[in-house]
Amino acid sequence: MNVIKPTGNAISLTSQNTINNSAIIYISATAAAQINLYSNSTTQYASFVIPANQYIFVAKLPSDLVSSNVAVSATAASYRG
Repeated sequence: MNVIKPTGNAISLTSQNTINNSAIIYISATAAAQINLYSNSTTQYASFVIPANQYIFVAKLPSDLVSSNVAVSATAASYRG
């Protein structure tokens, strides 16, 4: 079984944030949310939608920024297979 371990406190995410410079983040949404990933404050390189009441794990570079169009919960995490 794979283990995902939180490595920080959950934050309410809307504006750009590195989520504690984590390479893996856990995002949960109570409402449908568009998640945006940026390599810097102006260069968006990806986006996707999380349906309401769902969650996802995202792998990113530690310096990448993440934002959302509505408030979602985001937590730094680590993965151990």
